Amino acid sequence: MTLICLIALALLLDALFGDPHSAWHPVALFGRAALPVERFCRKKFRSEFLAGLIGWVILVGGVTAVSWLAVRFALSRHESIGVLLAAVILYLTIALRSLIDHARAILRPLRNSDLPRARRALSMIVSRDTAALNESEIVRGAVESLGENLIDAVTGALFFAVLGYFIDGVAGAAAGALFLRAANTLDACWGYRNKRYLLFGRFAARADDLLHFIPARLTLPAIAVAALLLGMDGKAALKAGIRHRHDHPSPNSCWGMAGFAGALGIRLGGPTVYGGVCEPYPYWGNGRKKLNCRDLVRAEYLAVVSALVFAAAATGLGVWLS
Repeated sequence: MTLICLIALALLLDALFGDPHSAWHPVALFGRAALPVERFCRKKFRSEFLAGLIGWVILVGGVTAVSWLAVRFALSRHESIGVLLAAVILYLTIALRSLIDHARAILRPLRNSDLPRARRALSMIVSRDTAALNESEIVRGAVESLGENLIDAVTGALFFAVLGYFIDGVAGAAAGALFLRAANTLDACWGYRNKRYLLFGRFAARADDLLHFIPARLTLPAIAVAALLLGMDGKAALKAGIRHRHDHPSPNSCWGMAGFAGALGIRLGGPTVYGGVCEPYPYWGNGRKKLNCRDLVRAEYLAVVSALVFAAAATGLGVWLS
């Protein structure tokens, strides 16, 4: 029951308060710490790859250890204090409401035919060029963001929380979730294929891919079950996710995006412009090409129910294993 309470409380906190946009948010503080650690490691180690590896260990290992010790200390004072602290830490590692809030920020101007404002809202969550997108393309970008970030922002952290709980109870759950979020944040800071980070950020990028490998693949059946519960096409979600699993440079992204395409009966993907350069991505799904506001609303429901299905399944497995 402790694990159930822990995850339920974290999801409730996220639903009530969302992602607190503050310079003092632990994830924001962690991101700012990445630069001085990068400078230190570059100065101390001649090999860029080794410097990036050591920096990753210092940052990710450090915050994981601190969270584990903090919850262990809280538990030694009183079990309920430890569980509450662990739930707050887990809450800070998931961002389901944030995903929905961003989607709603795109949906509202679209409903008023305010394409410039919708494009600006989309540009806050995607790296593609948005200045010339029409309504269908804006919806496509928003749905793809929901499908991809469901893994990064929700199911990955839940998976590692349950894995950590299996290893060391409540303290392990908090440490596991924060470990995944820290690794994901460093990928966002260092995982670029440019001159500065090609070698230094290689470990951070590869580690993020590896850590999301299992959660991404487990997210697809959660999407399929959620689709069935919502009257969508769960079978098509599974087929699309499996068929297009390799149709993206990221080894994990297409499991969610293609799964959404199949469940919603739409077509996602296709040529996408980044920095003025068109990337010839293949299409995902065999459904309708022209998308509208209703598709985005359905995608929001699919994201929420998929997250809840994944949380229920992961929690049930964790309880059974423990």
